[in-house]
Amino acid sequence: MMSSWKASLVVGFVLGSILASAVWNRSPGPSQEEYELLLQKNALLAEKKQALQESFEALETHKALELEKAFEQLANKQAELEQQKADYEKQLAQLKQQQKKLVVTKKKLDTKVVELKTATEKQQVVLTHSKELYQQQLLLQKQVAKAEVDVKKAKRVAEDFKKPCDEFKSGTSWNWVSQADCDKYDAKIRAVADEEAQLTALQTELEALDKKIEINLPKK
Repeated sequence: MMSSWKASLVVGFVLGSILASAVWNRSPGPSQEEYELLLQKNALLAEKKQALQESFEALETHKALELEKAFEQLANKQAELEQQKADYEKQLAQLKQQQKKLVVTKKKLDTKVVELKTATEKQQVVLTHSKELYQQQLLLQKQVAKAEVDVKKAKRVAEDFKKPCDEFKSGTSWNWVSQADCDKYDAKIRAVADEEAQLTALQTELEALDKKIEINLPKK
């Protein structure tokens, strides 16, 4: 784009060339009519020069405004890109932080899964073993119940032989009561003692088994 002074220089050069050509091709002394014609041409060229200069100035102003607007748009776009870059960097930092948290969480979950698996396996062993313990407990409970019945029965039988023996020992018995009755009573008493010993042993074994089951069973 040409500046105003350049335009003036071009117009001046054109006018100078025209005048020089006119003077060169004419006689040294132009006529009045020729002089006036040259003045008219000069005025017309001056007007054209002024119009051309104004056109150049308007064009320069328009281009300057367009250039200023373009710079402003460029600055806005640059600021927008900088903001987007900052937002992306912020989002990237957040994603990295979340990724670290996910890695830590995954490790914790993996550890928890291993712990649960181990606990489940142990619990399964305990439950399997507990089934056997329950079976033993049930059997012992039945044996204890039977032993209790046997003790009561033995005591009743022994009681039947106690009275004749007491009569024999007191000397108030009938002739058919003898030492044999006391021997039988003593035997029944020993049988009661044996049954009670058996009952005590079974009860002790059952109590120990109950405690073992309580320890081995998983708590709710």
